Amino acid sequence: MIITQAQLEWVKPPQQTRSQQTFERLLDAAEAIIDEKGLEHATVAEIAKRANSSVGSFYSRFSDKEGLMRCVFERFTSQAIATTEAALSSERWHGVAIIDALETMIAFMLSVFNEKRALVSALNIRAAHDPSVSAFGQRFQHTISERTTQLFKERGEVLDHPDPGVGVFVAVGLCLSSIEARTIHGPNQNERLSDNVLCHELVRMCVRYLGLGDRLADHDHVASQAAPPIN
Repeated sequence: MIITQAQLEWVKPPQQTRSQQTFERLLDAAEAIIDEKGLEHATVAEIAKRANSSVGSFYSRFSDKEGLMRCVFERFTSQAIATTEAALSSERWHGVAIIDALETMIAFMLSVFNEKRALVSALNIRAAHDPSVSAFGQRFQHTISERTTQLFKERGEVLDHPDPGVGVFVAVGLCLSSIEARTIHGPNQNERLSDNVLCHELVRMCVRYLGLGDRLADHDHVASQAAPPIN
């Protein structure tokens, strides 16, 4: 049984005070403008206007646009981590084959990153020269790795890998890198590697590498039906 993607949802922690709500509106406005026009067009004046706030109110909370963007990226990371913790709870996957759980989670991540393509691209650009932003991605990878390792243990999954913890961390890093590259560059029109096939192949990679290869028979049959023939 494969859980549908709709059963995994992006987690947004609740807002608190009125001041926090204004802060969140500024972050929402910046994210919306990035999504529509790109990072370079997200000016302080337009962000404040979109948030139904003022430039003065903006500067009472942020030193400059870079400070705001760091908060946007930090919020995205915090939401991604909260989503990860909810998605990887063992109760959610009770009675579901681990390979189906992995497939659903990777497909969900692909869909979320595609939806937030502009923000993910902007985050990666900033991370290349800002260690504090780069640390957000590292924290996200560590959280996924730790929660996935915990999920395997709670389910009694035995990994045929000399160091399961390291193996899971590397597998998560490879999946994230592949998904980020797909998100930033997008699929080539002539490419035979659809999102669906990419998801299948990432699951195959993880299962083989971590030593769960005996679970692949049904998965490979589904993947072979999804992939177009090689010319």
